[in-house]
Amino acid sequence: METKEIRAAYNRWHQDKAAEELVQTEVVYPWHHTVARLLPNLNGASVLEIGCGRGDFSLWLAQKYPLAVITGIDFSDAAVAVALAKLSRQNVNLRFLVDDAENLSFPTATFDHVISCECLEHVPHPEKMVREMARVLKPGGRFILTTENYFNGMLLARLNSWLKSEPFDSGGSLQPVEHFFLWWRVKKILERGGLRVEHMESNHFQWLLLPRTAPSKLCTEDFTGSFWKRVFRPFGRHFTYRGSRA
Repeated sequence: METKEIRAAYNRWHQDKAAEELVQTEVVYPWHHTVARLLPNLNGASVLEIGCGRGDFSLWLAQKYPLAVITGIDFSDAAVAVALAKLSRQNVNLRFLVDDAENLSFPTATFDHVISCECLEHVPHPEKMVREMARVLKPGGRFILTTENYFNGMLLARLNSWLKSEPFDSGGSLQPVEHFFLWWRVKKILERGGLRVEHMESNHFQWLLLPRTAPSKLCTEDFTGSFWKRVFRPFGRHFTYRGSRA
């Protein structure tokens, strides 16, 4: 797909999601909870969220850390329009911009922290996005990134889509770009792009997918014990990577 086609498709996707959220009360997803737990105190820091979508997590960050300077960017004009409408009702140190994760408009070494949640799997060229993350981080700058890992029951969904010659849908409706990631591949992409991975963890353990059975019945959301969390880490669907600019 061409860039204009991808943007138009993401605009339609975000417009549909925004309409669904009119009746939702929970907009901070499980991976956001993981990121929030791993973050240091961001007050006084410059922070970039890549793939901010409709702005909810950037708004949460701005409320949690009022002395941070936060920028949320997304490729979708429609997503940013929704985020700006939400921002107009808040008094926080935050701006939303339309920007391309693979070709960021910011100068080199601009941010102390870069955060990106469930975005990497939805850009056409993940390697370019990672290089841009490393470029805009200051020396010693930190990052936290979450993305999918399908070394679990989602392998069956991938096999099913391949057998039917259908696009792979990770859930929550088909997106224009959907990479099939395994955690070790993502780690290599991050390291080759100039980032140092210092911590990894996962949650949402989808053990199996069966016809006419709700996926949640065959899933463990998380483990409370550190031992079991580490043992089963390779099989978590949502992987979180924390580290610094190499």
